[in-house]
Amino acid sequence: MDKPLWTCPACGQTFVGRNMPHSCNVVALDDFFAGAAPGLRDLFERFVAAASERGPVTLNATKTRVSLQVRMRFAAVQRPRRRYLPAHFVLTRPVESPRLARVEYLPPYYYVHHLRLAEASEIDSELRGWLAEAYAVGEQRHVEDPGWPRQRRPPDWVS
Repeated sequence: MDKPLWTCPACGQTFVGRNMPHSCNVVALDDFFAGAAPGLRDLFERFVAAASERGPVTLNATKTRVSLQVRMRFAAVQRPRRRYLPAHFVLTRPVESPRLARVEYLPPYYYVHHLRLAEASEIDSELRGWLAEAYAVGEQRHVEDPGWPRQRRPPDWVS
């Protein structure tokens, strides 16, 4: 996609569309992880490394989450909990897996897949595959490719 990204004049974050809702409360990663349990920052770095296997990723850290972005935001980690990192990734189709805490539908065809990361072993080939697909969504390949899988009607198990 050649269309330039819009930059928020207040915080400097970039978006695919003008005036998209977001938090301008930008923080440093060290501040985001201040007080987090040992090992959770390393787990975050492993998650980012897995998401970056297809190419460069921009990190946008705010008070409540760190989002991962190519053109659009395709994954994120919420504030660390005591023993895990709440994370999610975005696809244009739902994935059913016991690893996922829930799947949320955002019309017209986006599915936010929520999971909890507690150990480095959870960043395995299955999660890497989901993140690779989410990275392509972040590149907006689904917009340009008419054959890209899009599911506009969520199954009953999706919230």
